[in-house]
Amino acid sequence: MVSKQTKPLYEFGPYRLDVAEQRLLRNGQLVPLPPKVFDTLLMLVERGGRMIEKDELMTRLWPDTFVGEAALARNISDLRKALGEGPGGQKYIETVPKRGYRFMAGVKLLPSTALIVERHTRSRVVIEEEIKAGTPVKSVAVLPFTPLGANVGDEYFGLGMADALITRLSRIRQIIVRPTSAVFKYDGGRPDAAEAGRELRVEAVLEGSIQHSGNRIRVSVRLVSVSEEATLWADQFDQKFTDIFAVEDAISQQVAEALTLRLTGEEKERLKKHYTENAEAYQAYLRGRFFWNKRTTHWLKKGVEYFQQAVYRDPDYALAYVGLADSYTLLVTWEALPPEEGFSKAKQAARSALAIDGALAEAHAGFAHTLLHTWEWGTAESEFKRALDLNPGYGSAHQWYSEYLAAMGRFDESIAEIKSALALDPLSVNTNADVGRMLYLARRYDEAIGQLQQTVEMEPNFWLPRHLLGQVYIQKAMYEEALAEFQKAMDLSGKVALSVILIGHAYAVSGKRSEALAVVGKLEELSKQRYFSPYRVALIHAGLGDKDKAVEWLERAYEKCDANLIWLNVDPLLDGLRSDPRLANLVRRVGLTP
Repeated sequence: MVSKQTKPLYEFGPYRLDVAEQRLLRNGQLVPLPPKVFDTLLMLVERGGRMIEKDELMTRLWPDTFVGEAALARNISDLRKALGEGPGGQKYIETVPKRGYRFMAGVKLLPSTALIVERHTRSRVVIEEEIKAGTPVKSVAVLPFTPLGANVGDEYFGLGMADALITRLSRIRQIIVRPTSAVFKYDGGRPDAAEAGRELRVEAVLEGSIQHSGNRIRVSVRLVSVSEEATLWADQFDQKFTDIFAVEDAISQQVAEALTLRLTGEEKERLKKHYTENAEAYQAYLRGRFFWNKRTTHWLKKGVEYFQQAVYRDPDYALAYVGLADSYTLLVTWEALPPEEGFSKAKQAARSALAIDGALAEAHAGFAHTLLHTWEWGTAESEFKRALDLNPGYGSAHQWYSEYLAAMGRFDESIAEIKSALALDPLSVNTNADVGRMLYLARRYDEAIGQLQQTVEMEPNFWLPRHLLGQVYIQKAMYEEALAEFQKAMDLSGKVALSVILIGHAYAVSGKRSEALAVVGKLEELSKQRYFSPYRVALIHAGLGDKDKAVEWLERAYEKCDANLIWLNVDPLLDGLRSDPRLANLVRRVGLTP
């Protein structure tokens, strides 16, 4: 098949510039050029020997994007290399200091007669260009930016900037972007970018520094190829703080370009989307996310304060409402807030986010996470599916949906979902531990032990895999090993009550009745002082074989809307009660199938 085109051909020296085919040939051989570098060459060639101003070049090359001069300088440098400029060689591009550039070689415009172009030849050229230009990068990590000369209270800014860019880039379906939880450990340090990339198992790393002084910011940023340990793109921005959103726009779009990604129109719009134009609200949100990522009760509460400040300053800030919803839900599941209070606030915040932006994946996922724990099963699943449809790269949605599927007894689906979360962040100790949790709930105990032991090796000082490992050991009647793991988990975490409960259950099922009852007495006293999960006390009575007491505490859990009741139908620690009709009745009232 053939077609006609009349776009011009230019010749200079051994080169032919084919505008219709968007390619440069040297003595008939293809010279691969990235699109923006090709456009730069074409603009210079079209201008002939006349100078073209830097501002004009940048405006025409990046019409909808704020960029610094470093981006243009990088384009010119790449073009000079492609043309073979060097000491003693032909010089094609002249720099006019502080003004612009001029093309120096004589240019010949070939006659604009119609040219016959073979379609199969075009296809072959495209393939050759893509191969020579390299395979597009498929995975990237954004390291916390290094704060320079930080003011007191600005420690949040480096991680906050990274978190904002991660949120933007994760909306591109063509790449995997490591979540903030994966790069949090690099906050406060200056790791080698390529080495960090190898640890995080990505192909490229974005790193940078940020300086905030008064109402101005200076951001330096660099995109590094991990395999080649080479800079793919770099730039510097010096702007008013109120222009931070334009800086983030520029970084996101130029990173996508440097990674040779071909974005859809929808992805381009997502990349440019701002959730607030209020700089003060944005600063409060960054602080909230900084504390959220510390993932302790104390810091979650601190994060709530800043998310509240953000929505006070901008009542239409959807992401800040998501931060509130996620924080309240976790505070309830960690027993730092009573369920009725915490879940009510979480739902209200999630609904506010969705009312502002119904296409926000994080809002749908946060809403679903709350609905899961308040036993609104059907709506929860719909919201999880909507979140994943909007953003398949959102790891928390995969992780929370895995919990939902496990609660439903759909274990194969649950394990597949948590492994999808793990693929997005393979080094996450928490996600690795959750793989073990789902295997445990599926009664695949030997696999669970292997997974959790491997997770303990990854991070010996993390309490959660040890806590879960102890539960699996109980099912294998390895009571001494279970007690040892619970004790280690308690020592590492400070979560005394949580580990004490399972120690009490281990005592109960191993025949140490008096020790188990002593634990029950302590927990009953604790429950009088603050909110405490009645479900957990029921587990000890179940281990003792005291069905009446176990059911009594489960009923209390139902009255309190205990978040742990999502596990009622699948928890191995309650298997001794499965034949009791009172348990089956409670399962039905919670909305689960017995």
